[in-house]
Amino acid sequence: MQWRCLPIDVNAGFPQRFQTRVAGVLLRFEVRYNGVADLYTVDIYDQRGEPIVYGRPVIYGANLLDGIVDDRLPPVRIVPADMAGKRQYVGRDVFGVEVHLWISEPVA
Repeated sequence: MQWRCLPIDVNAGFPQRFQTRVAGVLLRFEVRYNGVADLYTVDIYDQRGEPIVYGRPVIYGANLLDGIVDDRLPPVRIVPADMAGKRQYVGRDVFGVEVHLWISEPVA
């Protein structure tokens, strides 16, 4: 398994939209921030713009795709984590700085 980080630029502000290939599948992501709850959410769309995941909260250490069964998603995990082990939460001051969304992809 190989891990790579989703390309989120916190300096660009939120909501933030981008496309990236995940295990060979082109997916569109939208990341939102709720300042009242200090919470990020993620939407994932297929290449035609149809929603697959909507409003999924970003919780430290939890796979964003847990419990989601959809043939349009590749068999990967998307997990918010700090690989250096300094932080244990996802919040405004650490998300995209020390805590990133990591994708586990099969090694080709």
